[in-house]
Amino acid sequence: MAIRTVVFDVGETLVDETRIFARWADRFEIPHMAFFGTIGGVLSDGGTLTDGFRLLVPGFDLAAESARWHAEDPHGEREHFGEKDLYPDVRPAFETMRGAGLSLVIAGNQPPEAGPALEAMGLGVDGIGISDTWGVKKPQEEFFDRVLELSAVARPGIAAEEILYVGDRVDNDVLPARRAGMAAALLRRGIYGYRHAASAEAAAADVIADDLHAVAEWALGRA
Repeated sequence: MAIRTVVFDVGETLVDETRIFARWADRFEIPHMAFFGTIGGVLSDGGTLTDGFRLLVPGFDLAAESARWHAEDPHGEREHFGEKDLYPDVRPAFETMRGAGLSLVIAGNQPPEAGPALEAMGLGVDGIGISDTWGVKKPQEEFFDRVLELSAVARPGIAAEEILYVGDRVDNDVLPARRAGMAAALLRRGIYGYRHAASAEAAAADVIADDLHAVAEWALGRA
C-alpha cells in the first residue's frame, strides 16, 4: 500500500542531541570523551542511558537533577533543544516530502516542553505528539494508537500501513511500529542508530537510511 504520511521521532531523528549531552557532561565536570565513551559502552553492553548516567554519577536521578538544574539556571538551555540543534537535512527533506503531497507528523518520547519548542521551529507539519503530554510512551502499543489518531487528523481514514514511522532505534521505533502495522525506517545516526542498524533485528525495518533525504526517496517511491 502507498505511503501517505511520514511520522518522525524527535531525538537523533530531527534533533541532534550532542549539545544536550555535552551540557550534562559539563554539569558534572566530566570530560566529553569520557562521558560519551562511557555512555556508548554501557549501551553496547545492553544497558540504558540511565545506567550510563548512574555509572558516571552514582545515585543519579533524572527528575531530581533536572529540577535542581532548573532552579539553578531557570533561563538556560539545560537539557532542552532549539533551532540550532535541528539536523541540517530536516527542512529540505520535509520540503521535498510536503511538495510531493505527503503528510508529515512528529511523535516521540519527549517532555512537555518539547511540543512548544518544535512548534516554534515552524516545520510545517500536520501534527505534533509528545509522550509526556499523551501519557503513553514508546514502545507501548498505545503510543502508536495515538500516532494513528494524530495522522488521521490530516488524512481522515488513513490506515496504519499507509504510515511510515522514522526513528533511530530498533526497540523503540522499528519493532513497535511494525507491530502496529506501520512501515518503519531506521536512521543510522545518533547514540543508538549506528549500533542498532548493525543488529540482526534491523532487518525488520523496511528501509535503513543514513539521512532524511534517503527516507524521503524511499517514501516517495511508495507514495
